[in-house]
Amino acid sequence: KVLERFGSGRKAQSSGMPREEPTQRELQLLQLAADGLTNKEIAEKLVISEKTVKNHTANIFSKLQVASRAEAITVGLRSGIILL
Repeated sequence: KVLERFGSGRKAQSSGMPREEPTQRELQLLQLAADGLTNKEIAEKLVISEKTVKNHTANIFSKLQVASRAEAITVGLRSGIILL
């Protein structure tokens, strides 16, 4: 399922449809999620509200064309935008 979604994102991008890239803040949040932090821990670390974390997470899902945190992390790792 992850490969299908990741593949469709690459296909859409290569067909000339530009895909919006995650912002620096969204990448920072995704990296913290990959490091295993909860939304509450991410909010505390970035000095933002949990609601803001949820908003950023929704934006990440949309931009990476995924439906879950695990998929977002997988896509981030495979594309090299985050590291373990």
